[in-house]
Amino acid sequence: MASVVTEHVILLIPVFFVMMIFALVANAVVANYATQQRAIIIEGAENQLTTTISQLYYTMSQSDIQNTIVTKTVPLPENIDGQDYTVNGTLVGSVLTLTFSFPGIPLSDNTVVNLGPRVEWVSSSFFLSTNEKSVIKVEKYYNPAVGDVMVKLGFG
Repeated sequence: MASVVTEHVILLIPVFFVMMIFALVANAVVANYATQQRAIIIEGAENQLTTTISQLYYTMSQSDIQNTIVTKTVPLPENIDGQDYTVNGTLVGSVLTLTFSFPGIPLSDNTVVNLGPRVEWVSSSFFLSTNEKSVIKVEKYYNPAVGDVMVKLGFG
């Protein structure tokens, strides 16, 4: 009888370790899956935003388009993995860098939109949540300081 109890006690330790290893591996797999899903959603939002901005810029920079203002709502997700996020834009030359960041989480991602000449970016950002929409405002106007027509972009 003592040998059966001893065998159970001896086997209990490896079973406990196998259960712990299974829990750790399962946790790592789920965390990796969640990270990949978040990255896919962010990439989709970035693609939607960059495509819309470049299409608006190139449409408005056509010579047959008169001076006007256009606003466009971009169908971005209200949150990503349950987290609200902020999109900031910075223009250097003709390259617009959009930064997606998450308040309270050390996670951010950048994407780049290549625009043409005579572009101006209104330094702006938007915080996307359930009650705010992502609107891009584009204005084509004559700039007497430059002596040419400019296209001004920003979040509206």
